[in-house]
Amino acid sequence: MPGSLFTWGIDYQNQPLLDAWWTPGWTSQNDAYVQVPPNQFAAPGFPSGLNYVTIVGNYYDSMADPLSGYLTFWPSSPLTITTGNSITYIPQRYSGTNQTLLGINQMGDGKIYLWQGQLSVSLLATDNASMSPASFTYHVRENYFEGLQYDIIVPSADASTAIDIHSLIIPGSVYPVTDDVPEEIRDFVRIAQTSSQPIAADISTIFAGSSFNPTSYPVQFAFISGPAQPQSSDWVAGTWANDSAPYVATIIVGPNGTALSPGTYQVWARVIATPIEPVTSVGFLQIY
Repeated sequence: MPGSLFTWGIDYQNQPLLDAWWTPGWTSQNDAYVQVPPNQFAAPGFPSGLNYVTIVGNYYDSMADPLSGYLTFWPSSPLTITTGNSITYIPQRYSGTNQTLLGINQMGDGKIYLWQGQLSVSLLATDNASMSPASFTYHVRENYFEGLQYDIIVPSADASTAIDIHSLIIPGSVYPVTDDVPEEIRDFVRIAQTSSQPIAADISTIFAGSSFNPTSYPVQFAFISGPAQPQSSDWVAGTWANDSAPYVATIIVGPNGTALSPGTYQVWARVIATPIEPVTSVGFLQIY
């Protein structure tokens, strides 16, 4: 119709330019446009009682001028939190809520901006109770000229006060932000020294193209610090997670299993079969 403007979808007439449900800090969706079958799902919610820690830091150059830029925080794994009869799954996403007056974490992009050279961010503690895995780490990237990247842990014990981010850095994890982190570092499994939890290794590729089923034979693990290959005294008994392909072996690492000192380990697995006895590297483990 001449002289008239028609649009399809949500009617924004007489409303703000951006509706509240698309604004960070408000509800994420307009309930009127989300059709959910009645009584099919439990009421939405997020676990209460979780520990969050305020992380701070000062960023200045040698002339005492404040740096500008932003940091990102990427958790090392998705999380599952169990509270009562409720299970909450938290996928891997950039984390953090900016607590400074400027530099809001815009539209969920995970950018935590420095404000006058200062960082202040709230992060979920990496060792909350009823969480799987029992602990995790954050990979931090400093997005400014000659910034760094590194991994941190955020203990719940620090929740009562603000903690300097530099005191949380895991030794050996620091690289220039422009560098590709070596594969053996990037693919670490990281476990707290006080945590007892299983690690798993899919060793099916050893038997690719073969009808051989190794699960009736003993499987062992070795944890080697440095470039050497395991010796006979290094092997520790593991177990099979299943009796059919894919062939996954597991072992418990920690005080209630194979206790390891803090450090970085190359993980090996072997199957004691007859006449074969394959040995293979299955990844890297960091105990902190």
